[in-house]
This record gives sequence, C-alpha cells and structure tokens, in this order.
Amino acid sequence: MSSEHHLPSATDLQRELEQVRRDYAIALKDRPEHARALEARAKKLEAELARQK
Repeated sequence: MSSEHHLPSATDLQRELEQVRRDYAIALKDRPEHARALEARAKKLEAELARQK
C-alpha cells in the first residue's frame, strides 16, 4: 500500500464545487447559519481547481 496522498481530480473538484454551490443556495434561504461555511468551502475548491490548471 502506498503512503502517497491521493489528490482529487479536477472533475471530482468540479462536481464537489457544483454540489457545494447548490447547498449554498439552499442554505441562504433555509439555513443561513450554514451559508458562510459553504461559501468558504466553495472558495477553497475554486482555488484548488485554479492551481490544477
């Protein structure tokens, strides 16, 4: 077994980002206390995607 850390692919990151954005839109209406954390996660994913390009 390898001890290397698996980095997610750009496709995986894009899918997760899309899901986080959907969750964020819902949270803005239904659970505003969660919106800030989701927004931060989206920004982190966007930065990760930008580094992979």
